[in-house]
Amino acid sequence: MLAGGDRVEGCLFGNGERTGNVDLVNLALNLYTQGIHPGLDFSDIQPVIDVVTQCNDLPVHPRHPYAGELVFTAFSGSHQDAIKKGFETQKNVHVAAAAKGEPCYWNIPYLPIDPADLGQNYEAVIRVNSQSGKGGIAYLIKQHLLLDLPRKLQATFYQVIQAISDREAREMTVDDITTAFRQTYHFGGAKYKGRLALRNFKISMHGSAPSSEGSGDEAADETRHFDGTISVDGNYRVVRGDGNGPLSALLDALRTHLDIDLVIREYSEHAINEGTDAKAASYVELVPASDRKSSQSWWGVGVDSDIAGSGLRAVLSAVNRAIGDRVLPELKLSLGFNARSGQEDVSTAIVTSLGLVLPRRFQSSFFEVVQREARDLGGEISYDAVTTLFKKTYSFHTDTVSKKIALESHKLEQLSEGRRQITGNFVVAGEVKNLTGEGNGPLSSVLDALHTLIDGSLKIREYSEHSIGEGADVVAASYVDLVYEVEGTKKSNSWGVATDVDITASGINAVLSAVNSLGIVFK
Repeated sequence: MLAGGDRVEGCLFGNGERTGNVDLVNLALNLYTQGIHPGLDFSDIQPVIDVVTQCNDLPVHPRHPYAGELVFTAFSGSHQDAIKKGFETQKNVHVAAAAKGEPCYWNIPYLPIDPADLGQNYEAVIRVNSQSGKGGIAYLIKQHLLLDLPRKLQATFYQVIQAISDREAREMTVDDITTAFRQTYHFGGAKYKGRLALRNFKISMHGSAPSSEGSGDEAADETRHFDGTISVDGNYRVVRGDGNGPLSALLDALRTHLDIDLVIREYSEHAINEGTDAKAASYVELVPASDRKSSQSWWGVGVDSDIAGSGLRAVLSAVNRAIGDRVLPELKLSLGFNARSGQEDVSTAIVTSLGLVLPRRFQSSFFEVVQREARDLGGEISYDAVTTLFKKTYSFHTDTVSKKIALESHKLEQLSEGRRQITGNFVVAGEVKNLTGEGNGPLSSVLDALHTLIDGSLKIREYSEHSIGEGADVVAASYVDLVYEVEGTKKSNSWGVATDVDITASGINAVLSAVNSLGIVFK
């Protein structure tokens, strides 16, 4: 060709009658890499390979130039790192060239031609075995998870992959690597969730005393307060902490509530995508608070549309790595002197354990019950104890035998002028009694029926309801504040709560729950 020949005879991949045939694919694509179009179209080379292989019954060698299955593959760590950096540099060069209206040239180390020009993809450009380096692994994570890992995290995760590769003595696929990353750093949804996981949070600022006006002093630092709910071994718990930022505030909360004493040594972040689809990716390295220069550290990764949420998830990712299978102390509500917990915490405990969203006045009433119980326990009470106390106080999900009065069965009938009549079997002090009552609705009918049994009168002061669950599993939750008055004595009141698949039964049982909590005088 250099001597001026205008015709070349050869064979595809050199497979002719005997040795010495020119490989037309090799020759054509050599010209193509030098900017000379050979006049042959290999833009979809795989069908060409398939036809030649089928006709000649001779395979194309895996390392055959341009056509072998390993021709665009790098296993060596140094080659992978050069290719990774080449792609990053070329991306910036192409952006600059496009802005100037200049052509974009392919220039990647160890890849003289763009695989896409031959109808190939970049899946096999970097593959991982025991010879591979951290650069290649980091490249695959960036390509498939969009995470640009910090250098130290690359080295840490490289050790994870090396251990797996050495143990299993095989090449690591992209799926192997991304799955290992998700499992190691609890990244990517509920399937990979660790022992600690963020459910929701609120960050507020508490400023110290402001500097005097005109004094020239800098503004006082503001303390960030973390108030959030985290899943601890499958149970939702409210934790609070303070720090000079959201991450240190969360670490303070973990130190206070779970005796996990770690601090941040390194933090970095970057954006994923742009515009409305943009998310933040955060990377955190944690070390023991007692030894900030420790050789032992734990990395975490978090992604969220909110930058604070991204960092908090990264912290919990690293904490999960640090605690391993360590037994964590039982989380308790602090309601004594210097209490760290309040009414909202108690209410949240009931929501997370029982799914009950208590009305505001019900929250206040039960909070007083919990405070009295905690006082007897030294100022602290566990979440499980709060749930048990709730069930006991309001006869919630307890057996009929332990109740003064319970509903066995009932029937509602529509009367004239919109009134209702209830007829039911009620278990009163272990004895079944048939009662009938009338009212404007099911609950007033029940009260009318109960008035045949008791001295004094009952009135409903507040009623609310909501659903729990979805679809076929949905149930109704009802809440009743019942007032009881007997002539010559002070009025008393109590809340009642019940759940049932039937909303009418839920309301009736809520009334009876309140009755069981009152000092009812039977006739």
